[in-house]
Amino acid sequence: MCYICPVCGFEGLPEPAYNEYNEASYELCSCCFFQFGVDDDVEIKEDVYMEREDTHKLYRKQWIDDGAILLIPLHYPAGRQLHGKVKPEALSKQLKNINVTL
Repeated sequence: MCYICPVCGFEGLPEPAYNEYNEASYELCSCCFFQFGVDDDVEIKEDVYMEREDTHKLYRKQWIDDGAILLIPLHYPAGRQLHGKVKPEALSKQLKNINVTL
């Protein structure tokens, strides 16, 4: 069973990004490179952390702005990529998995 990345919408995580106790899996999304439990642990100032959903939005925007580069193209469907990047039409469809539109 594959799970959906809450950052990029890719349906390829081997386990949920977060478990039922809201603990991170430390999995790395093979599409967007986000590592749960690492990249979502953003300290704004001493002992003040960004909300998890906000880190997802910020990371997603930067990943898309950078061209939606794939971390591991071999683990991503060949028909949905071009030159190591997610094709725009595939990205739009993928983001719908997490209720995000371009």
